[in-house]
Amino acid sequence: MTAVAELRALHAWLTGVLTQRDWDRLADVDQAIRTQLQRLGGRELSAEELKAKRALQQLHEQARNAGADECARLRRLLLTHLEYAEGRSAYMQVDLMQGGR
Repeated sequence: MTAVAELRALHAWLTGVLTQRDWDRLADVDQAIRTQLQRLGGRELSAEELKAKRALQQLHEQARNAGADECARLRRLLLTHLEYAEGRSAYMQVDLMQGGR
């Protein structure tokens, strides 16, 4: 497979990961991108290779932003659960002090 085809395949794979919000597979595609970029390193890229690399780089940045947004969403969710847990704990403490009434 040519470098251009490889870059386009990675772009398609990353697009699928983002569309499905499949965060488990993001690490796999990220590693594959790294491997491909290392293969390209040290040589001058053709115009077509450069175009494919830039498109992948732009999508990769979108993936990074989407991952950061997902982390923030999960953080808010966990904080909400912690707040509820603190409320339940307070009720339990009051119940214990009142003899379980």
